[in-house]
Amino acid sequence: MRQIICLAQSKWSADPERTQHLMRLLHDVEIAYFELSVTANLTACLLNCRRQEVREPHPGIRVYRIPPLFFLQNGTTPMERWSRKQVLKTIQRCLKEAGMRSALLWCATPVVAGIAERIPHEGLIYDCHRAWDRYPERMESALAYDADLVFAASANLLEHVSPCNPNTFLLANGVNYGLYARGGKPDTPPDPAIARLRRPVFGYLGNVDRNTDLTPLFYTAKRNPDWSFVIIGRISAAHPDASKLKQSKNIVCIGRRSPAEVPQCLAACDVCIDLLHNDIADEDVVPERLYAYFAAQKPVACVYPRRYVPEYPDVVYGGQTPEEFEHVCLKAANELGQRRRSRRGEYARQADWGDRARLLQQILQENGLL
Repeated sequence: MRQIICLAQSKWSADPERTQHLMRLLHDVEIAYFELSVTANLTACLLNCRRQEVREPHPGIRVYRIPPLFFLQNGTTPMERWSRKQVLKTIQRCLKEAGMRSALLWCATPVVAGIAERIPHEGLIYDCHRAWDRYPERMESALAYDADLVFAASANLLEHVSPCNPNTFLLANGVNYGLYARGGKPDTPPDPAIARLRRPVFGYLGNVDRNTDLTPLFYTAKRNPDWSFVIIGRISAAHPDASKLKQSKNIVCIGRRSPAEVPQCLAACDVCIDLLHNDIADEDVVPERLYAYFAAQKPVACVYPRRYVPEYPDVVYGGQTPEEFEHVCLKAANELGQRRRSRRGEYARQADWGDRARLLQQILQENGLL
């Protein structure tokens, strides 16, 4: 059985992200998944420098929680080098205890550029699934250059990383189609917290972080007090408008819902919306939430950056300004017929994570890595 060592800057959780989906769906592999956390807080790093926890959420997958990696400027200060050395020692010790001598090394973050070469491996993969403005470009370039294969989650990222490695493939994001398609079925009961809101209801699925542009949302909500807007996710306290968001009369924040509860939330929404997140390099990465909207066959209104050409213009109502966002929300709420709804469902079905994982496995096998 092939072994995979995965270094990811995301936790293995009940609300999985891209790396977890792909690792979980690969066949005939044994996986050691290392949760990497990065901090600029030296005290937190020192207090947790010996942390090592392991759990087995699925057969054949061991998840390791290891010391945080201290990263302040560019990775070259004495304390940053010391922290990197501590993390490397922990990973090497975990692999030794697990009997993993050499495996396929999957890197899902460029912060491991100074660690990967010290981990015994028989093949190196770099998965470029987002922009990493926090880290110096030389780190990502070095990792991509040394990789046997590179995957990119969008055309922009493909163009960004492919000059470093000719063996670069497009592997777009996906969706748990079977789960979110329930949001479009008539027998799915709507979430009661959303069902009691005044209609039409415009729903946003996902967390609001400090980079989320809420201007179009505030503009549209203020001009349409009879409309309801609901945010299904956490609100970052670091967002400058976090308090304003919670004070708005027709914007309701219901907090995070588990993946199993999301279909009921989608079922209660008349229109689903997506907002701008101010990330230029990966602005064309299709978020899983958009595919979730498609799976539930909901009309979709989005805010797009000016330089971005939407991938699904036939089924998404897109605008670039707050005024345009208000207009496309109205168009989406008044959508007629089933043609666009059916097409959204088909797009989501084609993006199922199972199909993405099968494509990944095929590419790895054709290149002798699995």
